[in-house]
Amino acid sequence: MRFAPLIKAHWPLLVWCAFGIVVVAIKAHLDNSARKYPDVAVRVGADVYFIPRDMIDGEGFRVDLMRFAGCWDAREGGVLPAARFLADCGTTQSVRLDLAAKDLGPDAEIGLRGKRLAIMFWPDYTPPGEHLPQLVEAWSGRGDWAQRKVVLRADWMLFRVETPASPWVHLLAAEPTTGDVAALENVYAGRCYRPERASDAGITCTFVLRIGPKAAIEYELGPDEMMSFVPIRDGLMAKTAAWRRSTTLAADVY
Repeated sequence: MRFAPLIKAHWPLLVWCAFGIVVVAIKAHLDNSARKYPDVAVRVGADVYFIPRDMIDGEGFRVDLMRFAGCWDAREGGVLPAARFLADCGTTQSVRLDLAAKDLGPDAEIGLRGKRLAIMFWPDYTPPGEHLPQLVEAWSGRGDWAQRKVVLRADWMLFRVETPASPWVHLLAAEPTTGDVAALENVYAGRCYRPERASDAGITCTFVLRIGPKAAIEYELGPDEMMSFVPIRDGLMAKTAAWRRSTTLAADVY
């Protein structure tokens, strides 16, 4: 009992020390679990995307919390699934990653000048809420969009909705059958900003590339990279197609 007064006097410190030990132990467990795989398995409906680990920003509190809740890698059960409400585990969950230019092919590497391409992987993509009202207005030709044109950019495989009255150019993967929000949301493919409204000089675009029934990747190209859009897009399509497997074919890795 001679230690009782000492424990009583220092119990807050002891509690914090015990808590720290538990946190370190959980962190070590999560890191060891992650090292078992060379990739991160992201389940999207009937598909699983196996994204190479070296492409993913897999560090930080957000990722640790998702691992703790069991929603970072489909093969990991996590420590406390009830923590999902605290983590970014919903349908809007995104994965930040970047690809080496050389992995997209020689033409893409030249266009990117060897830089890595930052990408956002969306398991269940939804266009930004603030973009859709502008797109609805543009498609219907209201306001500043009264003189809008819909131009097929064949090499891009995209339709451009543009007008000299606005610096914004909306991108569509196909012509919608109607002009309502749902129809436009289904074909939304990003948008561009061009400081010179009469030309594409200085244009910067954010592209949304659909790579599955729900999944999409989002990336941005600046003025110096736009000329290489096609090889970059083709390289991304080939790369992401290699990640995707059906849950049936992926069953052997669980």
